[in-house]
Amino acid sequence: MFVLCRVTCAIDATATHEAKPTAYRASAMIARTMQHTLLLFDIDATLLKTHGAGMRCMAMIAVEMFGDTFRWGGIDPSGKLDPMIIAEALALNGIDASDEIQEQFRVQYLRRLQEELIACADQVQVMPGVHELLALLRDREAHRGDIMLGLLTGNFTAAVPIKLGAIDVDPDWFTITAFGDEADSRPDMLGLAMRRYEDHTGHPPCARRVIIIGDTNRDIDCAKAHGAVAFAVATGRCTVEDLRDHGADVATQDLSDPSPLLELIDNSITAAST
Repeated sequence: MFVLCRVTCAIDATATHEAKPTAYRASAMIARTMQHTLLLFDIDATLLKTHGAGMRCMAMIAVEMFGDTFRWGGIDPSGKLDPMIIAEALALNGIDASDEIQEQFRVQYLRRLQEELIACADQVQVMPGVHELLALLRDREAHRGDIMLGLLTGNFTAAVPIKLGAIDVDPDWFTITAFGDEADSRPDMLGLAMRRYEDHTGHPPCARRVIIIGDTNRDIDCAKAHGAVAFAVATGRCTVEDLRDHGADVATQDLSDPSPLLELIDNSITAAST
């Protein structure tokens, strides 16, 4: 920051104009090379619940495309990638999951999802503490610069703004993202997010400063596959005890109390510096 003082002597304007770009470049370089704690949020049952809107839409599209005998056979979508859910359902029904069929399904699903979330807006539920936590983290990101927000979700890329918009969360708040149609598995998505962090900052992330925030065992497995940290919330089907038993570094009931996550962030900074 430059402070302009009124002085009685004349200021060399040329020197002043030359100093500013140099200082700005130095400041930008420091910001670019600074290591952050990368926070990667899941969406469904972590930030929000649509009470089955996604699966209802998939079921309706399946009937439209393949008839009312289409079966889902107890497929569990928790923590899975959207393309994986569709591929499993197609295989269960003996249908070839060609690129053409999957793309047709995706397009129809996204159209129906938007309609469904508008029609059932009163059923969309933001998880406890989410708005307050995101406001707190965005403020820290802007003023302290030691964290970076991101998303890691199995949703189709185009489904993300539809779902987040339903709870007044802006996807642009999240700098680093990895979505379900960009990788073949959840661990692969994390690998993609870490590469994108490196592309964005110019240096690779420290795994101990990458925190996966999710509600399923698959979120925990994803973190552990890359040596990252798993912060689990029992806002989905798993209890706090289930999540701890599966290896979560921290497990809480929900995000209404930000202190466990904030403490984990601070601990990640300390651990990475030792």
